[in-house]
Amino acid sequence: MSDGRRVWVVKSLDALDGQSHPALVMDLFVVLQRCKPFAHAPEASVRDLARVATTKELRRHETLWNAGEMPAAFCTIHSGLFKIVRTLSNGREAIMGLFGPRESIGDVAVIQGIGYPATPVVCSDTARVIQIPRAELLAQMKQYPGLAISINQSMGDRVQALHAKVEILSAGGVEARLASLLLDLAERFGDEFDDGTFIIPIALSRQELANLISTTFETTVRVMSKFKRNQIIDTTAEGFVIRDFSRLRTAASSVLGL
Repeated sequence: MSDGRRVWVVKSLDALDGQSHPALVMDLFVVLQRCKPFAHAPEASVRDLARVATTKELRRHETLWNAGEMPAAFCTIHSGLFKIVRTLSNGREAIMGLFGPRESIGDVAVIQGIGYPATPVVCSDTARVIQIPRAELLAQMKQYPGLAISINQSMGDRVQALHAKVEILSAGGVEARLASLLLDLAERFGDEFDDGTFIIPIALSRQELANLISTTFETTVRVMSKFKRNQIIDTTAEGFVIRDFSRLRTAASSVLGL
């Protein structure tokens, strides 16, 4: 692309809600093929799922479901970002993870038919998800073993994502943990420009960053100010701009910080 970014968009999906025109079903098929759970699934199975899929749009702070609810649909994210939240006994909010475009959420609960263990909350301005009725998905998994294998493989990748969070939390001091988090977000959701900068189109507050790396608001503000002062990263209304990827990577691997 002329601006040097790595992006994928199916623009006509914005008109999908409540419609079943064949061209729009085709758009859903294209989007689902690019989602991780269906990346290696038989094409016929993805086409069948696209025919029964619907879309839902949410805004910042809205929840997709609440912890304890029983799953009715398999959800993949087309756009936007969700934080997975669990409320602790002391009333504090623990963020279990972040999920964005092409990723699915709530897989285990849907497949096993158990209540959701946590609540997905939109932490971008808007988010759009594709929902596939649970009964339809399970039927297709029986009909197409390759679909079941693809979904199970994606669930295995989820375990790796949990390991990544453990690595972030065990990276060392707060500077290293925060740098590791920002690198993870850049690799998963960032757009790289020709000049070497990375745009992370995810607007997270300092408190949300603090929750993600298990530290205080004040410490997070101090470290982010230091990153900005050293021209490593800037914060914008839309998210973050990584100015110096190599120095951020150095900070992530250093127990002493910058």
